[in-house]
Amino acid sequence: MDGVVIRGCWVPVAVVSVLLWSSGTERLLHGEQVAGTIAGLVKVDIVPDKVMVEVTTDQEVCGSEVEDRAELVNQSGAVANAVVVVTDLAWTSEPTAPIINNEGCYFVPRVQVAKTRTQIEVLSTDETLHSTHAYDDRQRTMFNVAIPFPGLSIKRPLRRPGVVRVECDSHGWMRGWVYVTNEVAGVTGLDGRFELSGIPPGTYELKIWHERYIGSPQSVTVTVGGTADVLFTLRQENY
Repeated sequence: MDGVVIRGCWVPVAVVSVLLWSSGTERLLHGEQVAGTIAGLVKVDIVPDKVMVEVTTDQEVCGSEVEDRAELVNQSGAVANAVVVVTDLAWTSEPTAPIINNEGCYFVPRVQVAKTRTQIEVLSTDETLHSTHAYDDRQRTMFNVAIPFPGLSIKRPLRRPGVVRVECDSHGWMRGWVYVTNEVAGVTGLDGRFELSGIPPGTYELKIWHERYIGSPQSVTVTVGGTADVLFTLRQENY
């Protein structure tokens, strides 16, 4: 059985996880570090061309064209907005509360993670009517919130795990995603990197989700105070 030595005593990983959960701390137990970090990079081998979408409504707010951000990849091939999930590891701390902002005729952030049975806040900063129409992974409407002007704040529950697709009924290019899960997860930034801290030592399977790309799961081993590095190389779903 995997374990870790704490203050001269060997403690099973399962017990360490319980202690971390009950004490509300991720990295310290009696002043000693008992957790590690998973960090990595998500990339593709072929950098896609930027795709622009013509705007045919609300041009005074949205402009004449907007970027299709389904494949947000930098010149080095680093992929933003990929979700990395630590399979079967429950959240070791409360993740950031989810927020969808209708900003510049985009959903911001485009992709985020949320804990099951939390509430998501819907906002807008645009001087035009937006709808935030959310569908669950069964293609059923979860909620449809219309915000006609800035300043409103509306909350809706995320009751079950799964990938939530968000669309605007007024602006067809607007798309967002909320990955609702009971497992520890994070989203890559514009540099394609992610970091998950406070991970109890042990070996885990990492799975990855992206709206356009797919990738294979990877196994990673976390040690006390260490950083486990991982590289995901994704490919087009129909490749």
